[in-house]
Amino acid sequence: METILNCSLAEKAWSQISLPVNHGGLGIRHSRDSALPCFLASMYSCNDLVKRLINDYHEENLTTLSEAESFWRLNLGFVLPDVDKRNSQKSWEEPQNAAKYNTLLDTANSLEDKPRLLATANPEASAWLKCVPSSHLGTLLNNKIFHIACALRLGCKICEKHICICGSMVSELGLHGLACRKSAGRRARHNEVNDIIARALQSAEIPCVKEPMGISRSDGKRPDGATLIPWKQGQTLLWDATVVDTYAASYIGQTSKTVGSAARMGEQKKLVKYQSLLNQYCFVPLAIETSGVYGKDGLRFVREIGNRITANSGEQRATSFLIQRISIAIQRGNGISVMGTMPNGQNLHELDYVN
Repeated sequence: METILNCSLAEKAWSQISLPVNHGGLGIRHSRDSALPCFLASMYSCNDLVKRLINDYHEENLTTLSEAESFWRLNLGFVLPDVDKRNSQKSWEEPQNAAKYNTLLDTANSLEDKPRLLATANPEASAWLKCVPSSHLGTLLNNKIFHIACALRLGCKICEKHICICGSMVSELGLHGLACRKSAGRRARHNEVNDIIARALQSAEIPCVKEPMGISRSDGKRPDGATLIPWKQGQTLLWDATVVDTYAASYIGQTSKTVGSAARMGEQKKLVKYQSLLNQYCFVPLAIETSGVYGKDGLRFVREIGNRITANSGEQRATSFLIQRISIAIQRGNGISVMGTMPNGQNLHELDYVN
């Protein structure tokens, strides 16, 4: 795993990657964690068949099963699953996974660990891990971006300490780049999210334009996009996207307590800025955190677009695919942002002319 991810995995990171994706991990299971749940589920799965094959079979005489159950209850401290679920390995593994995840949360000792762990267990924040990597579909992350995305998820070292192009100090975690105003990835990330939303609306047969002429706030700034036909109740849809940093100093106090709180604050700021347009248009603030967590209004909006694509095309997975594409865009933008804090060197182009 260290070779594949190009990361040095500390004990907590190694523990995290063994968790399923929905618990903030990478799904790389440890055999020592799976052995007992696998054995117990297998025993219960074949129990009825064994009873039919062996006439004098008595379950209470099967000492290995009782020993395994005793170890599960006494040593691990878990309650046995319901009788009808004991043949499912998942029902045995779920308490282990939840306990390991809670242990990671309880032992989080740095300012960034808790918001990171809370965010990684969010389904939308983990959507990029479920994408089919395809260069033709635009869902393939290159090695460098993949390394940064995994390191951000696991809290691993990304780079050496250095001075950003803006003059600020960048730590080994590289988080400064996610919000640095001089980082090239911020604008690219924002633009790609808007491109995906616009293309998704077109797929749902809803014509739209980006940065519509003639529609602006009181300060003259325009929203990111607008539909050309009514969206709801005869009103045109306006949307404005923002990507807020989960680990920014202004948000981390809240994101370390409640997942998605930075996105919710981002939505509120957008609603205030576009207050003058709320009576005329159906306005949706699309706020997504750098960790991939959505605000509730933005997530509802994306899901509604996905549902309309499904109604138009019949593709039942349209919503999942749309969330995955946006998730990939966020991770790609994060990677570019982190790399953007480093000084650009000069290529050895002279070597191209050496015979």
